This record gives sequence, C-alpha cells and structure tokens, in this order.
Amino acid sequence: MKLTVMCFILLGASKTFVHSLDSYRAAVYEHNVTFPADRTKILPRDEALQVMKKNLVVYSQQAKLASDKEARIIVFPEYGLFGLGWTRQTIAPYLEYIPDPKSQTWNPCDKPAPFNSTEIQHMLSCMAKDNSLYIVANMGARQPCTISDPKCPIDHQYQYSANVVYGPNGDFLARYFKFNLYSDEKQFDKPEQINLTTFETPFGRFGTFSSLDIMYHDPAITLIEKMNITNIAYPTAWIDELPLLSAIEFHSAFAEGMHVNLLAANLHLPSAGYHGSGLYWPTGTSIDGMYYYNDSLASNGSLVVGTFNPFIFLESNDTRTKSLDALSVKSEGIRNKAITVKINGDLFTAILTRDSYGKLHVCQGSLCCDALFEGEFSSELYAFGAFDGIHTEGDRYYLQACVFIKCANNTPESCGTPTKVSSSYMSKMSFYGNFTTKYVFPEVLVTENGVLELVTRYWLYQNAVIIDVGLYGSPLSISIFSRDYSHDN
Repeated sequence: MKLTVMCFILLGASKTFVHSLDSYRAAVYEHNVTFPADRTKILPRDEALQVMKKNLVVYSQQAKLASDKEARIIVFPEYGLFGLGWTRQTIAPYLEYIPDPKSQTWNPCDKPAPFNSTEIQHMLSCMAKDNSLYIVANMGARQPCTISDPKCPIDHQYQYSANVVYGPNGDFLARYFKFNLYSDEKQFDKPEQINLTTFETPFGRFGTFSSLDIMYHDPAITLIEKMNITNIAYPTAWIDELPLLSAIEFHSAFAEGMHVNLLAANLHLPSAGYHGSGLYWPTGTSIDGMYYYNDSLASNGSLVVGTFNPFIFLESNDTRTKSLDALSVKSEGIRNKAITVKINGDLFTAILTRDSYGKLHVCQGSLCCDALFEGEFSSELYAFGAFDGIHTEGDRYYLQACVFIKCANNTPESCGTPTKVSSSYMSKMSFYGNFTTKYVFPEVLVTENGVLELVTRYWLYQNAVIIDVGLYGSPLSISIFSRDYSHDN
C-alpha cells in the first residue's frame, strides 16, 4: 500500500509571511585564517600586528569584491584575525581597547588618535569607508579594570571576544562582547551582563552575536523577540558536527525556526573541522549559491554574495488540526525493538527501518516523535529517534530532538556516526514531535555524490516538517532540533 497523502497540520494560529518592498545585497566571507604555528609564545605587539595585517589584506580584497558585486554589508568570521588555540597570556598582544560607541562618536579611519594601539580598528574602519560597506568583524578586546572591582582579573584587564561594526563612512557603530563561551575559550572572560547589540542601516535594523550564542536564549532570542530584530550579523567559529550540527544545517534551521535573515560567516579550517557559511532566509535558504560548504583540505575560503528580500510576518487566524491517524499504513520490514543510538554525544531512543513506506513512532522522556513517509530505502538502513534531556558534549543545554538519519555503514552500530554517503530517495514525509516549546529548528540535509546540500522545498508548521514534492538528493538527516530554554541548567 502506497501513501497518497502526506501532511501534518497543527492546531492554532500560524504565521504567513510576504516580501517587504525593500531588499539588500549582503556578503559573508569564509576565511582561511593565517596564524602562527606556535601559539605558546607571547609575541611583541608589532609581530602580532603583522599576523593580523596578513588577514586584513585578504579581508580588504574580499570587501572590494563584495562591493563590486553591489553588497551593502559584509560579515567576517569569529577568530578571523588571529586564529584559534591561544592562552590568556599569548592572546594579549592581539587585543585592543574598544570604546563604547554609545558614549561617543568615533571614526577610527579619520581620527585614530583618541586611543592608543587601535591599529586594527583603524584598518577596519578605513576598509568600510573605502568600499562604502557596513563591515561586521570579530576581534579581541582588552578592557581595563581596577583592584576595586572584585572580579577584576589578576592582569587588571578583562579580555573579550568582540564583534565590531563600522558604517560605510567609517563610523564605529556597535560593539558586542561574546556572552556564551565554549569551555575551551579560557583566553576570554564572560561579560558580567549580556550586551544586547543592534545597529541601524537604511535597509533594516540588525543584531549581532557570535558562535555559541545562537544556542541560548540570550542574547539571540531576546534580540529577535523583544527587540524585533529580523537581520542577524553572525561571525562564528563553528566545528562541523554531523549528523545534526553541521554549520549550514543548523544555521539555516535557526533562520527558518526564528524567521530571520542570518548572515553567518565561518572560519575555513577544514583540517580542524571548521567550515560552512551562508546567507540564510526565513525559509532556510532560497537561492542556489547562497551558502558555501567545502571540506576538502585543498579548498580555500570563499565569498558568498546574495540578495535578501526581507520578510514581514503577519499573524493569521487559520485554525488547523493535526492528525497522525489520517492514513492507515501497512509497513513492512524491520521490526526491531527500540535501541540506543549515540548522536552528537546524546543517547537517542531509536528504531531502525529499511521500509520504503510506513509509519514510525518512538518516545523518550516526555517527547514522542511520529513520522509518515514514502521513498526508496531498501538498500540502506535508517534510524528514527528521539532525545529528551541535557546535551553535555562540548556544552550543556536542554535539548529535545526528533531525527531520521542514515546509518553510516548500514549497520545498527553505525547509526549516529557521521556520513556523507547515501543513495536513498525520499518522496514524501510528515514528521512531528510533541515538543514542550515553540523554539523548533527544522533540518533537512541531503547528499549528492558525497557533497552536502541543504533542502528548502519543505514546509514548517510549529512542530512539524512536511515534504511533499520529493527531495532532489539522498537524505542524510531529516530532523527537528528543539530548545526549551527554561530547562537549561
């Protein structure tokens, strides 16, 4: 028996979006950063400057290219000026004092004199001015503190990972100090307070944060929901973690789940797992070429340029119902009991299938995941799983997720192991979870001859993914990644 109708429709109001009249060209640059082979030595300031200037030469070339392609804003990656692997002491020569742009007007290109040792800010400001661009870049900040401050570090300065923003005339517009640090970012301090950072452009209001911030309520969700930000400039240093946390996979899912334009610029260090950048619409991505994913060790960085047509969201009063029992499905194939599958460090409860069509159901904790599907999977093994708990690998946060993933070697033991190989086909799927939160991020990742590609031809209702036109590639991961921030601990 074949499935002829595949849909989930949820009870409640839905959001309809239409194009606004304004559009803008944007760019992100995935940068193959130059940095010293030995990061255990403390360099003099002038040698540290030479390292950063080598990267700024590349930035300048890409800014000009972006301007020539009529981009109005460009975002560069986190750690793009000096790379990774520092200690608190060895990063110090790369840092600069960054004043608060809210307290005074400053154009570092025109007037670098007010502050000492601000060469990087001067060059970024001039780069913006020379190319008539808004520039968002990440750099290191040192902010002095005194002994009267009980939290002042022993070296009498706070050290922050900072995003800086310059306008097309070189004006310094905004600074952001990263709030959510990875466990290995010991060289930087966590700000005592979250600094919600926005900046105005003629083509929209932007917010900015970086890397791990995207996984937490603050600053990301507060900027979007409380400050009505629909454009995010996002420098990141993101390790590609298949099957659920590939950079292009999760960042596009966040854009769709939160209905924002996300300008995500990543490092290009494929040997260390850093790659994947893009311009993501509220529909995930909409135009071929608006993301870059190349993990070849012989590859280099890349500029991504595209046009955003910002969306205006209108509340709809449509009332819809969901039903998993609309079809009576006969499913043939594997009938194994639930097994445990480790995915990105989390232990999912999963069932296995090679069926070409069927109905799947699996639960863990309070989360139950259901799917109806039709395709061609007879030669390959897939796992359908649920996770409801605290994610602890690399960082700690509460996660609910429903996943349909390719098992790497078509064995139960290989389910959850990263793979880029599949020859299966998905023609239709309805995929639902009873999540405890509205913050759901849909991920559909396929492969074409070993090359990962995003899929945008699917629908998202509050808790469901619907595929009704067939995927153009072989599915690696179809998932819904959900964050209930109130349960973080």
